[in-house]
Amino acid sequence: MAIPTSALQGLTNKSIIELYSVELKADIHYTKTAKTATYSQSNGSGGAGTIITISLTGHGFSTGLILSLDFTSGTGIDGVYTIQSVPTTDTFTVTGTTSQSTSGNVSFNVNATIANPTVYLFHSGNNMKDSLDIVWQSNTYSRMPVRADGFKYSGKGKLPRPTLTLSNLLGTITAILQLTNQITALSDLAGAKVTRRRALSQDLDEVNFPSSVNPYKSGSVDPSAELPREVYFIERKTIENRNIVQFELVSSFDLFGISAPKKLVTRADFRGVGTFVNF
Repeated sequence: MAIPTSALQGLTNKSIIELYSVELKADIHYTKTAKTATYSQSNGSGGAGTIITISLTGHGFSTGLILSLDFTSGTGIDGVYTIQSVPTTDTFTVTGTTSQSTSGNVSFNVNATIANPTVYLFHSGNNMKDSLDIVWQSNTYSRMPVRADGFKYSGKGKLPRPTLTLSNLLGTITAILQLTNQITALSDLAGAKVTRRRALSQDLDEVNFPSSVNPYKSGSVDPSAELPREVYFIERKTIENRNIVQFELVSSFDLFGISAPKKLVTRADFRGVGTFVNF
């Protein structure tokens, strides 16, 4: 796999940028600490805006921590967010994708060892500004040679089982596997949620470009615009060596060990099963 190249150069405003998030499974890949907090979203002056301020006493978080937030009340939008600022020891802020004024409760899990992530973000390329990581929806996607294949649906009734291949030249993925395997031996990220996200170059955050101006935008950048997300789960690790680590993915309808219906009725439940006799 090649070294990341500046994938944003030579594009058009309709070019598709592909990004990936990997969300670890609580209590399988990390020891979770469940959190419940309150939030308010505004422009900082009481009007509609994208600043989401979350209040949690003595949270102990720092900027750059990635969280998967579940807004349980109000109209906050569930998703992956990165802490943008920590005004006080009891509050921190993230950035929403849509402007609104709302408030309510939010819940999320963090690693008991806060320094260890629960969400990883990858993109196979760099930005145009300084050839570093790409930023989308205020989240930083690490530049990492990554390739995904096999998403095409055949129409023959069989669900696709894509493969996700990541560079392991620096031992990055092996290090992640070692961390998760300390919690559940030989788990190798099985069950982790992989989301394939795609956006047009015209809607990338302006911070990715020289002078912080997106040359592909049409009018203004719409941070909420994206193609339909595709969600898969890691079924198993298929390859691990010094060069790459590859995983096989399955959809939520094709998870190993899960059958439908979950409850199979037998004669122990109802004597008439398998007969034409009604009791």
